[in-house]
Amino acid sequence: MKKFLKLLLMVMLIPLLFLFSCSDDFLNAPSENQLTPADLPKGVTAFDGIAESLYFKPWFTFNDKFLIAVGDMYAGNAFTFDGAYAQFKDAQVTSQNPILTEGYVSLFSVIDQSNNLMSLVEERKSELPEASYKNAIAISRFMRANAYFYLVRTFGAVPIISKAGSAAQPKRNLVEDVYKFIKQDLEYAVENLPATSAKKGYVTNVAAMGILAKVHLTLKEYTQCADLTQKIMGKQYSLIQDYGNMFNSPENNNSPESMFALQWKAIATEWGTQNTNQAYIVPGGTGITGGGDGWGVHLPSISLQAGFEPKDIRKKYTIMTDGDFYPELLKNQGGFTYKKILSSTGANFRKYIVGSAAERNDVFFMKTSQNTIILRYSDVLLMHAEAILAGAGSTTNASALSAFNEVRTRAGLPIKTVLTRDDLFKERRIEFALEGQYFFDLKRRGLAEATAIISNQEVGFYSDDARTQLISVKITPGSNYFELPLPQSAIDTNPSLLEPPVPFNFN
Repeated sequence: MKKFLKLLLMVMLIPLLFLFSCSDDFLNAPSENQLTPADLPKGVTAFDGIAESLYFKPWFTFNDKFLIAVGDMYAGNAFTFDGAYAQFKDAQVTSQNPILTEGYVSLFSVIDQSNNLMSLVEERKSELPEASYKNAIAISRFMRANAYFYLVRTFGAVPIISKAGSAAQPKRNLVEDVYKFIKQDLEYAVENLPATSAKKGYVTNVAAMGILAKVHLTLKEYTQCADLTQKIMGKQYSLIQDYGNMFNSPENNNSPESMFALQWKAIATEWGTQNTNQAYIVPGGTGITGGGDGWGVHLPSISLQAGFEPKDIRKKYTIMTDGDFYPELLKNQGGFTYKKILSSTGANFRKYIVGSAAERNDVFFMKTSQNTIILRYSDVLLMHAEAILAGAGSTTNASALSAFNEVRTRAGLPIKTVLTRDDLFKERRIEFALEGQYFFDLKRRGLAEATAIISNQEVGFYSDDARTQLISVKITPGSNYFELPLPQSAIDTNPSLLEPPVPFNFN
């Protein structure tokens, strides 16, 4: 185990340890020639390097395909002809699906790395300032909670792995215990993360409040969600006026709206540190990436396109439709004008396209440095409105309307004087399209309501070049729609996953 931890530390301290010389025996008893946490600059510990890697490396395959496949395509926001995604498009995902497996493994990698960091910190606790110790534990628990939040909402009952070196074949735990575990981690993060981040892009205790609010909302604990979102609103985070800047320009990463984002790094000689989304999103044959990628795998569904209201500013920054001009793309050719012939649904996504290597020094084949935002301030505003609705059909509550209309105003849309449940969820669909949220939003609506919505969504395609002859496709979800199957490879490795879930021992 100690040999493994030495290797983990040496491999993962990329952001810090190149600045300092350190022996291979870092985790053994310190010697006169050995770097210890006390030798580092004030306010910096060697464990900060591992903590920084938690913002990107273990999340890679989760972000590469899984997040959009589950969060958007499975729920009807996206269409594809790519066979790898066909089961998500058709809402018939099997346990052998490789994208499903990749996401599951990636999320447990986040949990494993978080647990390992906590184990390392505990071993050297006596050498660390208390604030540094608590911060390392807090970021570990924050990341672990987020991974479990995706796991439990996607797969239902999963094993709770609370520390490094746990049993090799753990049983699944009750869903309610997984949520209790998530809450405990986030509550610790709220208490022990800093109020302001030590480095741009690092999470704060307010970000932990935001994720905790979403957990409460998921569990229909509306009062707790409303209280937390009220504490966040109007303080250190705010909406930025240029909606597109959050998704198409890495220099604008970590804006005042971004509360928790995966911090990708496009490095020419490394794989697994970058955002690959652009490669799958760019319309095929356009040359926008300047390389061999850009395959138009994810296409906006006809249903999603129809969901935009006239004059919605977000539309052009979310999807490309016929005649849209983008001067920031293909600059050396005078810009890019989109034509609907490029897509069988008559449109392509615009989010997460940053351009080519000729235009930027942080773009390579299937690599950009564009953050993936997991939580942003507009989500807090809409969660607040949803919490006040509390499952009702409508509300005229001033606080709910104010929060909701702040998002509408930024989109250039008229305000509402009555907020309905349908208004709220339609707004969320448009605001967070291609951000992996739509499936989880539908799940909060309940199976009956969600089934009615999904069954009426047009997720077909056009068969002619003029994009007028519609081949209509509509999906009717089955009774198990909201709980995807555990990967068969995980079951093969651990057959106890087939057994009924058991309570978790919190002692």
